[in-house]
Amino acid sequence: MNLDGMDIYFEISNKDILVDFLLAEGYNDFYYFPCKRYGAGAFLVSAQEQVSARAEFGMFRLFLEREQVIVLAESIKNQLIGKTIRMYTYGVSEL
Repeated sequence: MNLDGMDIYFEISNKDILVDFLLAEGYNDFYYFPCKRYGAGAFLVSAQEQVSARAEFGMFRLFLEREQVIVLAESIKNQLIGKTIRMYTYGVSEL
């Protein structure tokens, strides 16, 4: 089966908001991975982040039909305005 993988990266403070949003939209099969965003600049808010050059992030991974990816991405963009969220998609095949 050919699907698209969708990775949603977000500031950890937005995790519960995104979980509630995904479940409310009917997406109940996804994966969560804790991760860190490394770099320098304005996104490093706290003193700890500035010293370590990393911020706490999370990632949800979903496997959806292409049309569902487009609908979900648009919904996230429209409903969660102002949140630090990045989305990426790529083709995958289930073995």
